[in-house]
Amino acid sequence: MNLDKRDRFVLIGLTSIAIFFSILFYLDLNRKIDIGNREVVGTIFFKNNIVQRKFEDEVIWEKLENNSPLINKDTIRSEAYSDAIIRLKDGTEINIDENSMFNLDLTGEEPNLEFSEGSLQVKKNDSNTNQIKITSSGSEINVNSGNVKIEKAKDQELNLFVEKGKTTVKQNGKSLAVEQGKKAEFKKSGIEITKIPIVLSSPQSQKLFYAEPNEVNVTFQWKIESGFESPLLEISRSPNFQLIYFSQTIQGNQTTVSLKEGTFYWRVKVKNQKTKDVASSETNKFFVSKLEPFLGESPNNGAVISFVQILPLVTVSWSKLNTTNLYQFYLSDSNQFQKPLKRIETVANQISFDDLKEGTYYWKVIAKSSFPDTKDRETKVYSFTIKKQNSIPSPKWQRPNPESEISVEEIKHNQAILIWEGNSEIQSYTVKISKDAKLTNPIAKIETTSNFLVPDWNLLGHGHFFATITGKTKDGKETEPSNSLSFSIVEQKKKTEVASVLEDNKSQPIQEPKLEILSPNGTVIQMKGKSSLDFHWKMSGSTADRFDLVLYQHFPDKKVAIYKVSTKDTSYQLKDLSILDEGSFSWDLSVYKDSNFLLSRKGNFILALDQLKSLKPTDIEFISPKRLYKEKK
Repeated sequence: MNLDKRDRFVLIGLTSIAIFFSILFYLDLNRKIDIGNREVVGTIFFKNNIVQRKFEDEVIWEKLENNSPLINKDTIRSEAYSDAIIRLKDGTEINIDENSMFNLDLTGEEPNLEFSEGSLQVKKNDSNTNQIKITSSGSEINVNSGNVKIEKAKDQELNLFVEKGKTTVKQNGKSLAVEQGKKAEFKKSGIEITKIPIVLSSPQSQKLFYAEPNEVNVTFQWKIESGFESPLLEISRSPNFQLIYFSQTIQGNQTTVSLKEGTFYWRVKVKNQKTKDVASSETNKFFVSKLEPFLGESPNNGAVISFVQILPLVTVSWSKLNTTNLYQFYLSDSNQFQKPLKRIETVANQISFDDLKEGTYYWKVIAKSSFPDTKDRETKVYSFTIKKQNSIPSPKWQRPNPESEISVEEIKHNQAILIWEGNSEIQSYTVKISKDAKLTNPIAKIETTSNFLVPDWNLLGHGHFFATITGKTKDGKETEPSNSLSFSIVEQKKKTEVASVLEDNKSQPIQEPKLEILSPNGTVIQMKGKSSLDFHWKMSGSTADRFDLVLYQHFPDKKVAIYKVSTKDTSYQLKDLSILDEGSFSWDLSVYKDSNFLLSRKGNFILALDQLKSLKPTDIEFISPKRLYKEKK
């Protein structure tokens, strides 16, 4: 078919419009919604897998992370094999199971929770005199005190279990009281209240067990009313018991089952001795988690942190646990901690100080468990020393290695980088590059405030080179030059060198499995215009249950962990770019199979964030600390 000129213009125009709106839709779908001045009413402090929320005035669902704030009139939903624990500001807890959804409206004096489907548990803080009203398909539940569980499968009626306290239910204008140990079924004919013939004693709902190393023995206990017999214990991975993990008739009122890592639901069914009808208990949920290592990360134990004039900024960091939302940090001048110098509670897994004087310090962290009857975790005691020196140490080269070759191909792919270790009191660095070992006639003399440099390699050309770094403090004092670094720029690396590397690899025994860091690694990344930082790796020789990725930012005298995530994929997109800054980074990737550590690899890269240079003072909002201090001059 031949198109005339006008038809071609119309076709091009329509195609352009379609592409434009497709891009807009993609950006809207993947954007992180700003909370703005919306009212924060609570926090999600524990989450398994995918839990999402939707603002009242938005149509896009956003993934929630641990310690994410919840906004009034949020709609919350969980996907399959997902669950979460939510704590409102008044102390009320809401435990949401998989495939569940509700809307939270705390406007006015009567909090309202509109429940759509799934199952959830509400633990009301008894100190709060206001009722919590739960509405669902025209039915109403008013929780005066205690704990209640509600269940509503798709296209089925609503069920209420009163575990503790007293609750009032309403349907079709009729109001009834439901006491502890009773169940209310909302049927079309009316509300039917019956006594629950089985009371689940242990494990309590939301109980956490640690698998050490791969399994844990869980003891189940219950009490049966007289007139009932043949208790059948059922354990499932889903609240509707579609897939039964364990099902067995038990002689007596307790038994022990060995379980691996996961979220489990359990109930007991009994038979009425007279009618032979089967009755079921409420459903309790508990967790089995791998005992994650809880360790200090920075500074290294026994580290010496030097300074000359300005007290150093000391950042203390530790591993982050998914089973806690509050850490207690202790700092002392004694390893017995009789009189701690600092005792700080924080939800973050790091804290910084700029007021520590010369001396040796000891620190530890206690992770407060988010689960009932679960012991808190505590790190071992670590130490570091702050020491005053007469002069600032010279910078030290980190990359490239001495006598190494830099190829044109590496330069082309931004993999040729000069990196060094400096000091927090150094304000700027001068890098000299020359073809003679004494650097009497430098080809390049470059000043920078960073601890890395990508020089104009084309200006240098090919050949053998030498380089040194000199640091300069704020008051103009210079350090001694670093050791001289020698390297070569070549068109292509020698084949003999490659052959030698291959030969060395052949001489080493093959280790399985293999993990290869693909990107980012050994490169400069220009983040301008990008919406994510993408990590990629390759696994061969074995499968993996999960990969743990830890991202570190490097400063002149330390590295700080700024992000951690677990994934089952061989790639990950970091979309929260607000945690990134221009500079040097590294990332550790650890492989786990059957809950056992297999191996790990490291990658390093440098970020260039040109867009930060366009920020105006009005674009910056101070969130923490709330009180700022200005230094007197």
